[in-house]
Amino acid sequence: MLRRRTVYAFLCLLATVLAGTVLVLSSISYYLSIEYPAYITEDEINFVLRDSRHTIPERVPRIIHQTWKSETLPAKWANVSQGCREMMPDYEYMLWTDASAREFIAQHYEWFLDTYDGYTYPIQRADAIRYFVLHHYGGVYIDLDMGCLRRMDPLLVHPVILPRTIPVGVSNDLMFSEKNHPFMAQTIHNLIRYDYNWVLNYPTVMFSTGPMFLSAQYGAWTSTHPLTPDLPGGEVRILPKSLYGKNAKPEEAPHSFFVHYYGSSWHADDAAFIGFLGKWGKGLMWIGMVVLVAGLIRLALAPRPKSRIPRIGGYEVLIPRWTAKNGRWYLDLGWFALPASGITTSPPSPILPSESSDEEDPQLLPLYDTSRSASPAPSDYCLDTPPPSSSVFDYVRRASRSVMDVVFGQEEPPSTPSRSRRRRPRQRGVLFFLPAFLNSDRNEVEAVPFTPHARRSSYLRPRVEASSLPPEKQRYAADLARAGLVPLVDTHERSDSPSSKATTDC
Repeated sequence: MLRRRTVYAFLCLLATVLAGTVLVLSSISYYLSIEYPAYITEDEINFVLRDSRHTIPERVPRIIHQTWKSETLPAKWANVSQGCREMMPDYEYMLWTDASAREFIAQHYEWFLDTYDGYTYPIQRADAIRYFVLHHYGGVYIDLDMGCLRRMDPLLVHPVILPRTIPVGVSNDLMFSEKNHPFMAQTIHNLIRYDYNWVLNYPTVMFSTGPMFLSAQYGAWTSTHPLTPDLPGGEVRILPKSLYGKNAKPEEAPHSFFVHYYGSSWHADDAAFIGFLGKWGKGLMWIGMVVLVAGLIRLALAPRPKSRIPRIGGYEVLIPRWTAKNGRWYLDLGWFALPASGITTSPPSPILPSESSDEEDPQLLPLYDTSRSASPAPSDYCLDTPPPSSSVFDYVRRASRSVMDVVFGQEEPPSTPSRSRRRRPRQRGVLFFLPAFLNSDRNEVEAVPFTPHARRSSYLRPRVEASSLPPEKQRYAADLARAGLVPLVDTHERSDSPSSKATTDC
């Protein structure tokens, strides 16, 4: 039974984890979903390139923003950044260091300075500054680990551009924005609201200032700014993988504007675990689903343990018993036990002379004659539908029993040969017996002569004196004797016995 309950608990926990994971991921995927018209297509890029008269105005200023700790860039990224500047010499270049970024926040966005200084990780400040400079100046923000393959001129005609990332949402390593755009205003004003510590480095950065934060801002923006016929793609456009180039094979992005070198310098140790889940999470989900289904099938097909509760005529019978545990008497009613009040020491059993033991379990009343056959009466069975006699059914039943014997072991043979050929009696309910001494008025208990159905030897009990019972049970000792449950010996009975008379005569 304990093993079965352990399996039940494990399967319930596994089902909860799987259902919760599916629910959370489905909700996030739905909320952060991107409509197809929001993506920038190559046809739009080619249309802008063919516009030799420049009839489509550029809405994003030609400014490139980048961030680093100091003005000296690391050697492995210096050439990458220099390549973008040489490809687009007409673009203004602005490098934001830790010192200049804080000075900028203090000068133009003083209301955010306390939150900016209070960030736990430096990458949070590096994420926040890029939103503020794009809101204040406009332009293009590019991470240092991104190189340029094409000029970005065709992309400047859109007011805001965010790149599509995996598995859901958008990324903040590349952003286009015009000056003082409402989307960027919404983003910078929600930074304080999303400033929570999620204990670990990775989730704290992702949800407070990183890509998941920006994805949430995009979801909030699209929910209040739906697509219209005038702006079929919306104000905020999405750069697809074919033009973004990240997480794409070369053949998948032949016309990409950028190349990625995947620096991830801010990642801590927990990022490796997150990456493992991102790579193998779907496989683990399928394994958990298989284990859950196999466990449910195992529990459904496993032979059920036989009930310890006796049955009479299809009814389960519960009869109270007196039990002594830890020096206190309890009335065991099958489903629960009632403590006897006023007893804190180990008293003698109310039915049998007690021996020194940790637990006693005497039975007050036998259920039926133990000399009867173990086979139930024909009336205990439901004979409305005869068992099928088809040969195909018998073959399938024998095959299933063979499989069950191989998987779960062979069952013990039944106590009688005929029982295996009969159906299990249908449970009709529970018969719950209470002793007559629980009646509120003891005078209303009618004295009925006790005629046991079992062998007389099963009712032979040592005679118990009333004084040997616990104090709170002596008051209904006479009722127990009158009901035939205990052969009580009273002091008056002793005085009237022949032996006592003989003693008196002597």
